[in-house]
Amino acid sequence: MRFLKFILTIILINNACFSQKTTNFYNFSEKKENSFNINEELYYKFSYGKSDNKGFLTGGYGSLKVIGVVKKDDLVAYKIEAQGKTTKIFSLFYKVQDYFTSYMDTSSLLSLEFRRFVQEGKYKNKQIAYFDRDSNKVTAQNQLINITNYTQDILSALYACRTIPNNEIVINDTIFLQIYNLEKKEMFDTYFVPIKKEKIKTKIFGEINTIKCHPHVKKNRIFSEKDETYIWVTDDQYHLPVKVETPIQVGSIYIEIIDAKNINYKF
Repeated sequence: MRFLKFILTIILINNACFSQKTTNFYNFSEKKENSFNINEELYYKFSYGKSDNKGFLTGGYGSLKVIGVVKKDDLVAYKIEAQGKTTKIFSLFYKVQDYFTSYMDTSSLLSLEFRRFVQEGKYKNKQIAYFDRDSNKVTAQNQLINITNYTQDILSALYACRTIPNNEIVINDTIFLQIYNLEKKEMFDTYFVPIKKEKIKTKIFGEINTIKCHPHVKKNRIFSEKDETYIWVTDDQYHLPVKVETPIQVGSIYIEIIDAKNINYKF
């Protein structure tokens, strides 16, 4: 599991759980809130600890940034960046520097281009995916794959989900997403469920109202057999991902928001 992809996947799970009951992929162009600002910056800490306890060993940091609005061909797009890196101590054993960029259509909130540059230990890779929305195809490294009107990259999906109107939240309901996995160059469908509203304490916002969500996470060499991952998002129009807890083979992984800049709202 790649370091930054893990962070984005977990954060995405939290934002992706707002929807009326449906078995179809969510159409983000139909309804959307003004949920993020240009130049918005969100910062997270990635830590490890025993199950049911707060993480005590910091492994790295990640950030999500809305850089601005740019032209992509004849369309206007948000330029969104995500970065992740290990701490100096962890880098002595396994250095990670990941960098993702998504260009998301400001109207449809669909991905137009996605870039993935990763350096993890001895592994290095640079990949770019181009989404042709007229022909519903994505091109990456000379490979052409059919997509649908709802296909996202993992970063565009995160920000698109933040725009879902808060009045469409339904506890114990499901939203369905289709993501193009650039690393494996394949499509995958996924879903998430909000389970309850809860008040929690955060480092930068203090005590806030959130929605606790439960994703279905398949067991692999990272995740444990326990399907007990939980993610908290702010219970408002902004849907900020603020906290994550997920069990792994030994202990648990924790992600928490530690700073936010250029946000025009208060809690």
